[in-house]
Amino acid sequence: MNRIHLAPWITLIALAGLAGCQKASPPDSFPQAAADGWVAAFNSGDAAGLALMYCPDGKILPPDEPIISGPAAIAEYWKSFNPGNVRIEISEVETMRLGEYWFREGTFTGLNPSEGEPRVGKFIELWKKVDSAWLIHRHMWSSNGPPPDSAAETPAS
Repeated sequence: MNRIHLAPWITLIALAGLAGCQKASPPDSFPQAAADGWVAAFNSGDAAGLALMYCPDGKILPPDEPIISGPAAIAEYWKSFNPGNVRIEISEVETMRLGEYWFREGTFTGLNPSEGEPRVGKFIELWKKVDSAWLIHRHMWSSNGPPPDSAAETPAS
């Protein structure tokens, strides 16, 4: 008889718990189309298009240079970098949602025809949604080794 008296209470507690739960939505996925657009703009030499891929308060942290801040400075950096001469491919990418941001890290291979051997490196990006577009908030990269022409020669023994 005690089980029959407990059943309504257990049912009410379970229903109250369910009523308090919100339906979980599946996690958003990384805006891969935006990242692919950046690579396409870089490989085609579209410096103006690259600059548009950054937030108004975006920053890039290039290797061996000071931080570049804001749309005008980022546009000038990419213009002087002369993208399109180097073709890059992205691989081994890991993404993670961090509140309103997407964090992305991975490796790249860059081929500059004048260097012969491809250059391998790594990158970190922090993406943020501005209005309806996903843009890069912070961008940092570096090669795994010095460029072939600036590699220090080993002294003869």
